[in-house]
Amino acid sequence: MAGTIVTLAQVVCQLHDKETNLKRMSTVVRKTRGKIVVFPEMNLTGYLPRDDLFKLAETMSGPSVKAVSKLAKETRKDIVFGAPIKDEKIHGHIFNSCVLAAGDGRLFRYDKMYLPNFGPFEERVFFSHGKSAVVAQGLHARLGLMVCYDMFFPELAKLESLLGAQMLVDISAAPTTSKLSFQRVMPARAVENGVFLAYANMVGVHGSLVFGGGSVLYGPRGDALAAAKELDEEVLEQEVDFADLEIVRRFRPLLRDSRPEILDSLADALRGGGA
Repeated sequence: MAGTIVTLAQVVCQLHDKETNLKRMSTVVRKTRGKIVVFPEMNLTGYLPRDDLFKLAETMSGPSVKAVSKLAKETRKDIVFGAPIKDEKIHGHIFNSCVLAAGDGRLFRYDKMYLPNFGPFEERVFFSHGKSAVVAQGLHARLGLMVCYDMFFPELAKLESLLGAQMLVDISAAPTTSKLSFQRVMPARAVENGVFLAYANMVGVHGSLVFGGGSVLYGPRGDALAAAKELDEEVLEQEVDFADLEIVRRFRPLLRDSRPEILDSLADALRGGGA
């Protein structure tokens, strides 16, 4: 069975400049071989436009999302990107979203569920919490969508894997100080769920944040199939074979052996105010 090429676009995103960022996305999508092309968190506007967020955010029917969807249909590629998305029903709600513009014209949106509000991060000041996991059926794969800090919560990765994700896709704007933590948990997420994992991180400097790069693609055994350099731009391409998932899960059936009563107990503990 032929493999699928994945492109991780570790690019500098211009703060406040959607037009420039869209042009860069178009160039990367058209010039690379990837059938699945992944950009960083908030790559449409840069991270974080702060007070400008309210004028830069769009709904899913906004011009930027339409432009990326058109690009996806023209190229027959699945494009994953980050953007601030307005709630279409409740005024004032803006989400830190991961959008899949599928190559067949469909659009999917995941809203970041875990918003960091410590150290240099102030996401709860600007964003509303997402409420549900999303596994999106692209033209080339079933993708479990995640955003940056979500990676540290194994229950989300487990749920999206149980819902049929072939690849967990984590778009990120992680600074250099977070590098080691991500490197330690990402292969675990891949192994414990028997999935591919694609991590596309931003580079460049926005305000006091120096984004670390280090985008990486993991196989379902936790091995790094391809890794980008740190701190500098790099567009990484790697072929994967999703048929490998069946073999991995046959010999280590971790999803099959997951215990719902443990997850029920976890929910009960959280509702009871556990630490």
